[in-house]
Amino acid sequence: MFNIVSRTQAVILRSIGETLAIIQQQTGITPRHVRNLYTEAQQRGWEPGILLKIEHVQNRDRCGRKKKITPAVEQAIMDAVTKDQYGREKTLVQLSL
Repeated sequence: MFNIVSRTQAVILRSIGETLAIIQQQTGITPRHVRNLYTEAQQRGWEPGILLKIEHVQNRDRCGRKKKITPAVEQAIMDAVTKDQYGREKTLVQLSL
């Protein structure tokens, strides 16, 4: 998968008429993927010539198992790992061991 900046760049370059080969050289995104990104952006309400928003090029939600860890539990785990039994923060050297 490509980051949002590369996807945005590919869609904008395509909208100004750049060839798919040049877009692939600059972004590394295959021509087929560029066409799909461009079509998907248009289906999400973008039109060439208007501002391209993140919503037009962001990844769709994927199906699959949801995370069981809530942000609060994740933070508690991070605190437990980065602090010792007395509540003092561990150094990077201690964490790397």
